[in-house]
Amino acid sequence: MCHVNDAGSFRWAILGTGEVSRKFVLDLRHAGASAHVVASRQAENATRFARSLGIPHVAQDYDEAVLLDVDAVYIATPPAVHEAHALMAISAGKPVLIEKPIALNVGAAKRIVAAAREADVPCIEALWTRFQPFAGAVQDMLQSGRLGEIRAFDARFMVSNVPAEGVSLFDPGVGGGSLLHRGIYPLSLARHFLGPVREMNTLGQIGTTGVDEEAVLVLRHESGAISTIRSSLRSTGREGATLSGTRGTLHLEGPIYRPLGAYVTPITPAHVGGRASPRKLERFRESHTGLKIGQMLGRLRATRSRQTLPVAFAGNGYHYQAKAMMDCVRTGQIEAEAMPLDQSVEVMDLIDRARSAWGMPV
Repeated sequence: MCHVNDAGSFRWAILGTGEVSRKFVLDLRHAGASAHVVASRQAENATRFARSLGIPHVAQDYDEAVLLDVDAVYIATPPAVHEAHALMAISAGKPVLIEKPIALNVGAAKRIVAAAREADVPCIEALWTRFQPFAGAVQDMLQSGRLGEIRAFDARFMVSNVPAEGVSLFDPGVGGGSLLHRGIYPLSLARHFLGPVREMNTLGQIGTTGVDEEAVLVLRHESGAISTIRSSLRSTGREGATLSGTRGTLHLEGPIYRPLGAYVTPITPAHVGGRASPRKLERFRESHTGLKIGQMLGRLRATRSRQTLPVAFAGNGYHYQAKAMMDCVRTGQIEAEAMPLDQSVEVMDLIDRARSAWGMPV
């Protein structure tokens, strides 16, 4: 039974009690929805989580949670059990919003998607970046042609962490690793903005923990554009991303998973081999004074020509994916336009291919 037409009454079952689940539940107020029940591997964790967030019901186990009268299930358990929990909910006829990565590997992702389509049950990978307003603004910019032909995308998600026992990021048993937890953000955006991938080259560093702690992907898209993706669990890199076209560059500032600013710098393609400048003018341009003036004018032109894109969001930005699921339930769609299931499968296939190339089990 769906309560989506009653303000604030769309009810969610929450599987998992980590920090991401907490942010999701807090953001449901921005979506006109609420958490109705929570379940965890450890009952005390679920009880504590429910009390702190005012959730009325605590399930004894995951099975009980998906069988209650809820309108959708949010799955934020470890990636290694996403498939089992998603198939459980789908078999109960409950729409599933599955925290990224959608599954541990591409085989599991395909089984989830097939089950959802067979049962005609809404299913969405909760990669929150894809649902935020900036993603739509960027897509509109690309379609407008203002950047010209898109030739390159460069993005990274790198944070230095200390490996420790019991930390899921470094635990191969639950689906740890830099690609599954960090590289998936820029990789998904690369696929979204530049289209299908034709060719991929990779480098990865497997730590003593058994997971990929550093990763670099170079992608050639079917359009001929090239993407460079970097992820890390052990080092910190420059935040942001750039989309480069023949007539402009789009800069995303701040963390790739939730950009804090975005602007476009238009350019005029240069003509190589044109008529040479007069010798006096050329000598002045190459002089100390001429170079300083040229740099100042260049910076001024770039600043004045910038166009800012909207990136503002309410709360933590998680409610956009909740709304996407609520819209699917309302309209009878089984997947979100912002995050097609086939793209979730494609990205998982790329991750599997990279990890396999490094000798990792997939």
